[in-house]
Formats: sequence, C-alpha cells, structure tokens
Amino acid sequence: MVVAVLYGFPVRRDRAHHGQSLVEFALILPILALLVLGAVDLTRAFYYYIALENASRETARVLIDFPYEYDDSVGCIAGNREGLPWVNVSCAAGTLIISPAANTGLNPPRRVPGRKAITVFATKTFTPVTPLMQQFTGG
Repeated sequence: MVVAVLYGFPVRRDRAHHGQSLVEFALILPILALLVLGAVDLTRAFYYYIALENASRETARVLIDFPYEYDDSVGCIAGNREGLPWVNVSCAAGTLIISPAANTGLNPPRRVPGRKAITVFATKTFTPVTPLMQQFTGG
C-alpha cells in the first residue's frame, strides 16, 4: 500500500474525455493565432511609423543645413536612404513631399534665402498581414 501511495493510483478516464483537450485546443487556436498576428501587425506598423519619421527628419535636416548648396533632390535622396530597406519613400512617387519646393526658376533650383519654414510629409501605405485587421484598416 505504501508503494501505491508514492506512485499514485492509476487514474481511469472515461472514454468521453479522451478528445476533450484536443477540442479545446482547436477552439482556442484561431483566437490565439489572431492575437499573435495582430501583435506582429502592430509591431510592423510601429516600425513603419519610426522609419517614416526618420526619413522626413533626415530630409528636413539636409535641406536646413545646406539651403544654398542643394536643391530638393538631395533631400529626397537622404530621406529615401534613411527609410530603406523596408520603407521606400521618394519624391518622384509622391510618398515624400517637401513644402515649399525649391525655386525652380534658378538653374540649378535652390531654396530662397532667408528663414522660411520647411515641411516634409512622408507617407506609406500599410497592409496588415492579419486577415481581420485588413477589413478594419481598409488595406
């Protein structure tokens, strides 16, 4: 009897309970997968946000530091280089917009001298991986 207490008594399960854990796992698996993929989508969206912020900041820095030497194309190149490898922004595609633009009447086009505000907009279309999140974000 002492040995039986140490090893425990053999537990007999009813035949009805054999697949219960498998059914419970099958019911919870889609919800768990949506939660994990939703967390991945939020992480990707945050990374894109930071990359766009850095690209616009770098574009503005180049245009402010060297207003008389460069036109807007150098700022566009700097913003594109900062956003790579995951976020591809460019002035030609319209995903990186500099306002006001350089004076195109000059050759090469340059910024007007003086203290003027420069606004840089960087945009990128985000497409989530999670199927249900695509319906809520419009992607």
